[in-house]
Amino acid sequence: MNARADEPASAATVAAPILSARGLVKRFRTRSLVRGVRETRALDGVDIDVFPGEVVALIGESGSGKTTLGKVLLRLTTIDAGSVTLLGQDLFAMPRGELRRARRDFQMVFQNQTANLHPKMSVQQMVDESLRLHRPDLDATGRQARIDELLGRVGLTARSGQRPASLSGGERRRVGLARILATKPRLIVADEPTSGLDAAIKLSTIQLLKELKEEAMTYLLISHDLGLVRRIADRVLVMLHGRIIEQVPARLLGETEFHHPYTHRLMRAADLDDDRRAPPRERRDEGRAREPLPIESSVHGGCVYAADCQLAPRLGILPRCAVERPASVEVGRGHWVACFGAELPPEDVR
Repeated sequence: MNARADEPASAATVAAPILSARGLVKRFRTRSLVRGVRETRALDGVDIDVFPGEVVALIGESGSGKTTLGKVLLRLTTIDAGSVTLLGQDLFAMPRGELRRARRDFQMVFQNQTANLHPKMSVQQMVDESLRLHRPDLDATGRQARIDELLGRVGLTARSGQRPASLSGGERRRVGLARILATKPRLIVADEPTSGLDAAIKLSTIQLLKELKEEAMTYLLISHDLGLVRRIADRVLVMLHGRIIEQVPARLLGETEFHHPYTHRLMRAADLDDDRRAPPRERRDEGRAREPLPIESSVHGGCVYAADCQLAPRLGILPRCAVERPASVEVGRGHWVACFGAELPPEDVR
């Protein structure tokens, strides 16, 4: 599915995309005593565009490929096929020196920030280090003013002298966010920015993300929190087994006539679904993390949800779903679904 705004979801999409990826494929090899060596596709032909000032949310269960996609888009891991263009430049064709200079324009907020923080430096020293590297125009006074501003924004002013070992997981994540904001990036990929945070810190983080959106910051938001997604995102991409199976304007999530059956399952888990539009109840395994389908699996050539879908048998399209990969179908303005059910008359699907 080509996750692009063929029908603009916001004014931001009038401009050319800041990030564009085509045909992304990423394989991993795993070995076990029982199954031997298996090759899985974490990304299976992913296309995506992100436009300046836009917030694109990527949702899906654990193991669907979301974090892998985020890392690939910032060249933090390799790819087996495809291309990524950032600010008009081929990211995977950049020499290392050029890539290092370009990194100030794109940054990632990791779910686990521990490995990205210096254990012997204080919060203030780490933010100062980022400013020294990426804002050489600032003198010591300018850097201190910027440090005070950044730590205030992420709620860490009182913790400026602390080292990572004395910080909570949520505080470490906010240190990482402060360091990223210090570089004034053009694009941020935020991986589960509010997971594991207590209620008060979660609310302050959400407020900060909303402020960044108002400042026309562009970011890809990877999250399980559909409430957060609906409050902040312009567009939502639904991912399963390495494929993007639905693209929908955030304001229509749970409010439109047709969603992919898997999207319904995600919304039911988050209490966003409307039972009047939902397909028949499926097996209640919303919280189960799944392993990506092996390449040799016959299902992999068809719809990745065929084995779990209860809509397909009811509509009599399961044989087709099992062997043919569905193309994305426009079911509304800016709303695309990769499901053969989307090709049928609405009255047949209800």
